[in-house]
Amino acid sequence: MSRFAGVLPMVVLACFLAVLGFASAPAATAAPAPTPMSMSMPTPAPTQESDRALALTPESGPASPVTGTEWSVFNHRGAGFFLLLWGLTALIAGLQWPRQTWFRFVPPLTLFALAEFLILRNDPKAWPTGPIGFWISFQDPAVVQHRIFVLLVIAIGLVELLRAAGKLPKSMQIFALPGLAVFGAIFLFFHKHGGLATQLMMQHASDAGMANNPAMQQMKASMATVKYEHLWFSLCGFGLAAAKLLADGGVLKGRLGATLWCVFAIVLGAYMMTYTE
Repeated sequence: MSRFAGVLPMVVLACFLAVLGFASAPAATAAPAPTPMSMSMPTPAPTQESDRALALTPESGPASPVTGTEWSVFNHRGAGFFLLLWGLTALIAGLQWPRQTWFRFVPPLTLFALAEFLILRNDPKAWPTGPIGFWISFQDPAVVQHRIFVLLVIAIGLVELLRAAGKLPKSMQIFALPGLAVFGAIFLFFHKHGGLATQLMMQHASDAGMANNPAMQQMKASMATVKYEHLWFSLCGFGLAAAKLLADGGVLKGRLGATLWCVFAIVLGAYMMTYTE
């Protein structure tokens, strides 16, 4: 175990640098091929809101390297990779309970790596990698929600780092991570997926001229799949929060308490790595 624990941080760093390099690779300049949706979807009358939506979404613009769906799928699967890594490293740290080693600092460091990945990859046309400025990008509710998730990951990372260092107050040890996990699980129910452009299109889903359109039906089916997957993300979050609360509250003791919540993180990460739309 000790030999494996000494090698794993180097594996974590190598995997993180590989994903980071891919995430920050220069975008291709070739325009993506037209999709069936873009060719057959009736276009709503242009408004100031729709113009702003097209400016903020990854699907728009001739310089987009991939479609919005491809970008989103990669983001979710990349985030799942880091969550899986978090769960696995936390599981190894928990199996050493009650012996404390330097390895207990590795799990929170994987969360900071996840936060960095999300900052770079969340919104391709918004700051820091896109042309849309930091403050202007807040006009898109999806961008705002993505950044709330980043802050949530950073907060969990800080809590776990302070816990590993023995600097977390007793009440925070019991309630901090479960509370943050519950907040994230509930917040997923209000997540507006797809940005302003997709939300504007979905507002026309009940129109007689668009309801039977194949492209609209495809969009509705995709959104239903996304909601189903986000529901399971939330359920894993609730499970993690409950297991962590029982462990830190003293109900679950020993290695069971130290490792049960890690299983939910591992399941969540593995499930996100199969994400599709």
